[in-house]
Amino acid sequence: MARPQESRLKGTAKEKNESQPAVSQDSCMLLRLPGEIRNLIYSHLFTSTRLTFGERSTSRVSAKRMKPAPNSLAILRTCSLVKQEAGGLWLGQVLFNFENPEDMLDKLSELPSTTLSQIRYIRVGDDDDVYYRLVWVLKLLPDLCLDTLSVLGMSNGDIAYDTLSGLVKYGNGWKELRYITPNSEMLGFKRLDLFMADPYWRQPQPSTWNDILIQRDGLDSRASVTIYRSTQSGTPGAVLKPETRQLFEQKPSTEDLEMFGVEEDKQLLGMNERGKELLVVVRRGYQADISEQDSPPYLLENDIRQWAHGLTWAEIRRQCIDFLAESSDDDDPDFIEKGEDVEADRYNDVDEYEWNSVI
Repeated sequence: MARPQESRLKGTAKEKNESQPAVSQDSCMLLRLPGEIRNLIYSHLFTSTRLTFGERSTSRVSAKRMKPAPNSLAILRTCSLVKQEAGGLWLGQVLFNFENPEDMLDKLSELPSTTLSQIRYIRVGDDDDVYYRLVWVLKLLPDLCLDTLSVLGMSNGDIAYDTLSGLVKYGNGWKELRYITPNSEMLGFKRLDLFMADPYWRQPQPSTWNDILIQRDGLDSRASVTIYRSTQSGTPGAVLKPETRQLFEQKPSTEDLEMFGVEEDKQLLGMNERGKELLVVVRRGYQADISEQDSPPYLLENDIRQWAHGLTWAEIRRQCIDFLAESSDDDDPDFIEKGEDVEADRYNDVDEYEWNSVI
């Protein structure tokens, strides 16, 4: 892969010390193996690698910046032949892991479209932005063509529900979505009576989301929404394991349907039940068009690009986010600047995660 593109993914690995001797291709055991075996080795390495970027809150007024584990892509610096062979594979096999949507945009919006379109696996932590849910943020990256988008959702049930509903109805750029929540509130919160707006409440799932997806992709497209619920309370990652999860479906009777979602689901949110994680797997239909419209006119009123009028993410951030944050900080006498701590990502499995207890 071209060096300028690698340099945009800062933090993946340190530059090679020119004083160190280059690895001899004749003495390298890896290069003595058949090409097919080497490709399997590269794939095993890259699929077990994640590159983490972003700012993780450690308290309400402090944070630490996360960076990829040291030497995550060191194999690309061993010799020119390995770089040539493996350089075209890693983008589509590693997991790009972002602490929140802004961190994702900061890193990916700088990449050329040809590079961005090669990425296949992204995980991002969601936030509680009440103006633009994740589905609209992703539209600022129209070149994405992911196999899997994983989202670590909010603990607030109504926000998580609204975010996931938007992704099911309007999301593009991914073939499969894995939406994970730290508890069961997303499917058990009571109806919200909003000021100067219609009441907002949940519907039976996954049937409602399935109907929406089938309308998008077609009845015979094999599009599907499946829900899993952890069998263990307060155990991060339990819902990802087949042995500690079970299928979940809400099937209210005809008599109960009219009142469904009006009150809190006491079974889901009872003692030792609320803390059970949810995993919603959304699979787009066979041969569904997952591409994002990348030029105006933009037909959806909530689309950020409607008012951005061609602004880049860097310009949007500078005008609409950093400016407001600076103003807010100046007005808050109790504000404490976030720390400059930097921590390297550590993991045993690329899919493991911890829930942020600060939020």
